[in-house]
Amino acid sequence: MRHRFMLLGALLIALLALAACGAQEAEEEAPMAEPEAPAADMSDSPYGEAPMLAEMVAAGELPPVEERLPVEPVVVPVVDSIGQYGGTWHTASWWAGMGNIKMIAYDPPIRWRADYNGYQPGLFKDYVFNDDGTQITYYLREGLKWSDGAPYTTSDLQFWWEDLATNADYGDVTVPWYGFNSDGETMDVEFVDDYTMTWTWDEPHWITPTILAQGFWEFQDRIMKPRHYLEQFHPAYSDNEDYSALLEATQDYFRNPDHPVITAWGTQSMEAGVRAVLVRNPFYWKVDSEGNQLPYIDYMDIEVVENEETRLLNLSEGKYDASFRDGSSNPTHIPFLTQKAEDGNYTLYTEWMNGAGGWPCWLINQDYIGDGEDPDKDAEIRALLRDVNWRKGVSVAIDRERLIDVVWDGIGIPQQSTISPQAWHFQSPEGQAVNEAWQQADAEYDPDLAAQRFEAAGFTDQDGDGWRDLPSGKSFQLILDSGDWGGQVISENSNIELKEQMNAIGIDAIVNDLFGQPEWGSRQTEAKYMFRNCHASELDIWTYPDWIFPLRGNRAWPLQGRWRQTGGAEGEEPLPGSPAAKLQALYDKGIATGDQEERHKVVWEAVQIHIDEGPFTLGGAGDQPMPVVIKNYFKNVPSFGILGPWAPGSPGNVHPEQFYIEQ
Repeated sequence: MRHRFMLLGALLIALLALAACGAQEAEEEAPMAEPEAPAADMSDSPYGEAPMLAEMVAAGELPPVEERLPVEPVVVPVVDSIGQYGGTWHTASWWAGMGNIKMIAYDPPIRWRADYNGYQPGLFKDYVFNDDGTQITYYLREGLKWSDGAPYTTSDLQFWWEDLATNADYGDVTVPWYGFNSDGETMDVEFVDDYTMTWTWDEPHWITPTILAQGFWEFQDRIMKPRHYLEQFHPAYSDNEDYSALLEATQDYFRNPDHPVITAWGTQSMEAGVRAVLVRNPFYWKVDSEGNQLPYIDYMDIEVVENEETRLLNLSEGKYDASFRDGSSNPTHIPFLTQKAEDGNYTLYTEWMNGAGGWPCWLINQDYIGDGEDPDKDAEIRALLRDVNWRKGVSVAIDRERLIDVVWDGIGIPQQSTISPQAWHFQSPEGQAVNEAWQQADAEYDPDLAAQRFEAAGFTDQDGDGWRDLPSGKSFQLILDSGDWGGQVISENSNIELKEQMNAIGIDAIVNDLFGQPEWGSRQTEAKYMFRNCHASELDIWTYPDWIFPLRGNRAWPLQGRWRQTGGAEGEEPLPGSPAAKLQALYDKGIATGDQEERHKVVWEAVQIHIDEGPFTLGGAGDQPMPVVIKNYFKNVPSFGILGPWAPGSPGNVHPEQFYIEQ
């Protein structure tokens, strides 16, 4: 099997981050344009296949295509036309882990829809809850195969659960955070037959299936474990005395060409930190509407280029066939890329959005503890940061139009910090109204109103030195922690501009440069920061709740969130009636709600708390486009997508397996 996999080139699991609107549900038929040429000769089979695979079938190296596909192949609608087989997709990454490439081969059990409006079955055929949401049954597709031809069944999932996740001796793969009962014991997992699995808890877990749809880290990195391949390294099934060989084989499947995968392409060769070549999966389980096995493209060739300017130059010169996050991620590059488009033989797609609800934004620490040198002053600063009048005063003291001109060259919408405006919580007319109200909350530039708010908070200049003081009369300095969240250049410029605008309203503000410093992280977790620059984007707040609900030791409630995260063992318990207490209660209400539309309404309730009692995350701008560069011969790429939050798997959720290179 290993020899065959080397010949075929194991398959990639490459996910990238967000994408589009052109493809619809995976099993749904869509109107097709007339193909310019058939993808393959289908005279002897109901299915077409790539010429490189047909040659291997003829040579006896592969079974026929109809034997490689599952009983019911998934039909993927194409964006524009039936594609042509062949070619190599040249692109780039900026780091050895190639996470942006992993986002291309996006094939989790449950997946984001191509229109970003919710979820649908993916690798699994279906999933069904019991009446009270305490048990979910997953149904696998019959006849699925790994990239080396071995069957994919619940036996592989059983290996993940029993031999890795719940194996106390093996710590690299652990029980996921959703895999526990209320008493801390693990959920009950039953493998009913080869194609059926159940998960059972002692309380409702309505959102759990959608967690599996988030990016590459929930399924590919954690659960995609081929038993037939990995058993040879596991001490329970081999002569190995420890787990070192197993760890090396499975810690990052993407770097191991021998590791079978279930996605459209797999790693054929890898030169860590330099280049990777991916090859099509001959056992991939999807076809187009005419029965042609996907993917259309034979290979992907990815070079690692750490320097952003070099990637941008390569992109502008037409070196990359399709660019998603590899060199054009900064919206300020749009004019330059537009200027170079004709010479580079590419089209700049400008309706792919970042999905930013705040870029830049700043977390306002609600749990500030300071440095401990003056505990009374630290407590007074915490009280000020928690004062709704003070926070709203700071918000209306920001000239967001100027900030956008200075930082973004005029690109973006002046707004309060939200999550992604494209989030599925806001797609209905009622949801859109909620999001618009959130965007506009305390976002107008009004220095007079800011002064009134500061007066109400007791934040005035008491000694006549031109700087506003704490209510006690002690001096105050607003420290703006500056790191590379949201991009170094954007973050640096945003913090400098905010400093100047705060100085103009009488707030003594300084920028604390923490780029590349360990304090950038530790000041967050230890609740020592005041303001901290950020980039806010999320399409489903239930699967990553931190932007709205204080549940973990990050964002604006590092200590109150940690209290919730640790079950009260660490951190600080929210005071009754406080914003954190109300938001945590709403989260509990939401995850116990089985109806999707009702859960959206719970989000709206939580947003209203942010509007009335916030901001807790201060916004400057948002909703910027993300330039996507596509060579003119590269086809079936939707005109719209979202590339800010990584959770939806863009562009993987728009089925890159149906992209093709016009020959």
